[in-house]
Amino acid sequence: MQVKQKGFGVAMDTARVVACFMVVLLHVAALNFHVFDEQWWASNFYDSLTRSCVPLFLMITGVLLLGKQEAMPVFFRKRFLRVLPPLVFWSLFYMIWNTLQGERYGAWYDWLGELLNGPVTFHLWYLYAIVGIYLFVPFLRKIWNATGPSEKKIYLGVWAMVSCWPTIKTVLGIDADLLEVYGVGPFFGLVGYLFLGAYVHELYLQQENKRQYVLGNAGLFAVFSALTMVATYAYSLRAGEPDPLFYDYLSPFVLASSVCAFNILYGLGSKSGDFAGPLKRASACTLGVYCIHIFILQRVDDATDIMTGDSSPWWSIPFMAVCVFALSMAAIMVLRRFRPFTYVT
Repeated sequence: MQVKQKGFGVAMDTARVVACFMVVLLHVAALNFHVFDEQWWASNFYDSLTRSCVPLFLMITGVLLLGKQEAMPVFFRKRFLRVLPPLVFWSLFYMIWNTLQGERYGAWYDWLGELLNGPVTFHLWYLYAIVGIYLFVPFLRKIWNATGPSEKKIYLGVWAMVSCWPTIKTVLGIDADLLEVYGVGPFFGLVGYLFLGAYVHELYLQQENKRQYVLGNAGLFAVFSALTMVATYAYSLRAGEPDPLFYDYLSPFVLASSVCAFNILYGLGSKSGDFAGPLKRASACTLGVYCIHIFILQRVDDATDIMTGDSSPWWSIPFMAVCVFALSMAAIMVLRRFRPFTYVT
């Protein structure tokens, strides 16, 4: 059974809201990543700082789902009713917008094929990925509930090594595909973050001095974020152009910083009971904010010179992110006043 402490709900809401803002900040920072110029270091800094955003969402999912006991049909009905309507709605939203901008998808069945074959705009990849992840959750629950602490450590150790291997292989220039040669592919992938989230949550609850634990994780988060930034710079220099290899959600430094970020946000969130109401309302909007924020970002970027003017990127990137996040949150809160939109946001 899932172990919960006082403040569990507000801690989860805090982590979800902050992770959502990190997604927005990441995508704003990424606008200036692909060219080595005077803005590149600010972009690299903020991008490196926020790479744990998607792992955080998955770790939260693991905490919330792996300890539950429910029949498989009930699980699939609840989960897919949560993810499929937003996937279809926001895919059609961006397809309609793209059509108005001159892109052509063809007949209605071509639209259907486009929707089935993958995200029509890059950030919707997460909704597609979560479909496959949900398919595996009932079986991951069995593993979680049937294993002891030492077995969980072994599972996570193998998963981490296998998942980090592509990054290590690329950096070291190794040709051998050990994942295929040794058949360890089943351990690879984002789904391991669900198991990691549930495990890290268990460890947090076991800590006697939680304040010291959170502070230690804050220091380690800074270290691993800095390592991501420096490694990205060094590898980009070697490649001759900006290269996001170390930004991968399964790269070693991102994996480590995600553990630290979860502990920080859970610790801070569990002490944020005075803000439980606003955090809960904001948390309910995070899926919608994730889906709409690229549309808002593009509109704000087109209408202003925040990112293209003479302003320092060290403040213009976070300022832009705050504006986009606030506008996206406001838009979703308005939409959720109309009942049909609560199913897609």
